Amino acid sequence: MSIQLTVAELATLVGGKVIGDESQIIEGLGKIESASPNEVTFLANPRYAQYLAQSKAGAVLVSPGTPAVGPTLIEVENPYMAFLVLLEHFFSREPWVKGVHPTATLEPEVELSSDVSIGAFCFVGRGTRIGARTVLYPHVVVGPECRIGDDCLIYPNTTIRERVHIGNRVIIQPGVVIGADGFGFVPDTGEYRKIPQVGTVVIEDEVEIGANTTIDRATLGETRIRAGTKLDNLVQVAHNVVIGENSVIAAQTGISGSTRIGRGVRIAGQVGFVGHISIGDGAQVAAQAGVGHNIPDCGVVAGSPARPHGLWRRIEACITRLPELFRRVRALEAQLKQIMTSSEKKS
Repeated sequence: MSIQLTVAELATLVGGKVIGDESQIIEGLGKIESASPNEVTFLANPRYAQYLAQSKAGAVLVSPGTPAVGPTLIEVENPYMAFLVLLEHFFSREPWVKGVHPTATLEPEVELSSDVSIGAFCFVGRGTRIGARTVLYPHVVVGPECRIGDDCLIYPNTTIRERVHIGNRVIIQPGVVIGADGFGFVPDTGEYRKIPQVGTVVIEDEVEIGANTTIDRATLGETRIRAGTKLDNLVQVAHNVVIGENSVIAAQTGISGSTRIGRGVRIAGQVGFVGHISIGDGAQVAAQAGVGHNIPDCGVVAGSPARPHGLWRRIEACITRLPELFRRVRALEAQLKQIMTSSEKKS
């Protein structure tokens, strides 16, 4: 369904002030460098300010005080957040699964709250409860005795094993596996004996889990992802890990068993954590870091092994100069050898 709004109506939606033509009709959203006259865009990063004067957009969301050059402006406190509001307005996602498909398998004692939708070829195990308005897209497998809250979206080919608990408004992207066995083995006369993984996984409210991410069940107790945390694609969360509220973890990060990650932590891509360490609240970890020790609250680390960010930058600067330093050492060695040879001849 197409949407048409005037610039004045857009400003009302985002609580902004119009500078320019309030009557311009807007039908969509675009990038500042390529938006058309019937699209709205935004300017939040100073790097893109060069495009403002030449932009053909019908309106641009900007911060207060931005010079009025080029197209009509809508002044808002946070252009990026205002653009997010408009994205949600123009592109509201209606689930493409409605009701329970006849090919879905629901075992005995499954409890469905109101308006649950279950797609084709899904399986829901005995005794599982699914909350109101939750959607299971095709080919989702949910094991027995699971608890899934209200307003969740669980995309195709996700596997949720037995006794996993998932909160409200959780989004699980395609291919996620929650509750697989943790990696636990004991060496025994040259072989490895499997340790039964009998714990569970708890996913709290407002969590989003990226495609093909894996979250292992605890050996005993629980692996827990606390409320508001966002995991990117291809993240590995091992057994008994706890991740605090409102943390964000980028793709290809691996978190070893029993690691504790605090609240509001930001972790870039391809980071590796050893097990049984603690990452403090508000910490930041740069891409490809190898973390083998505790990080204090608000600590910022980089490198492998991970070091305080300032120290890592100095080390990297020294490494860049190593070829030059090596040449200088060789030259000094040659000079020293020449001096010693000359001294020996004189003696």
